[in-house]
Amino acid sequence: MSDDVAEFHAPQLLSTQIVDSAAEAVEAVLAADTLDLGVRVYNRLVPDDDSDDTLVEEWVVEIYTNAPAVDPDDDEDDDTPAEA
Repeated sequence: MSDDVAEFHAPQLLSTQIVDSAAEAVEAVLAADTLDLGVRVYNRLVPDDDSDDTLVEEWVVEIYTNAPAVDPDDDEDDDTPAEA
């Protein structure tokens, strides 16, 4: 390994919070930012506890020791069509 390459330490997951609203997720992100922690946020649909045929949205906030690495080539929101 070259001396010019910095050693990468993967962030460790400290906690996972599941909240009911985007506002609560934003609050958790701001708190983690205040503590200089890394965050991963996503939402998902889960079955409603009160109804078998209804889905509800929940937000997952994962708190890490530092910011998770992101692959700049892996853009999920990229709207450019793939080359044929």
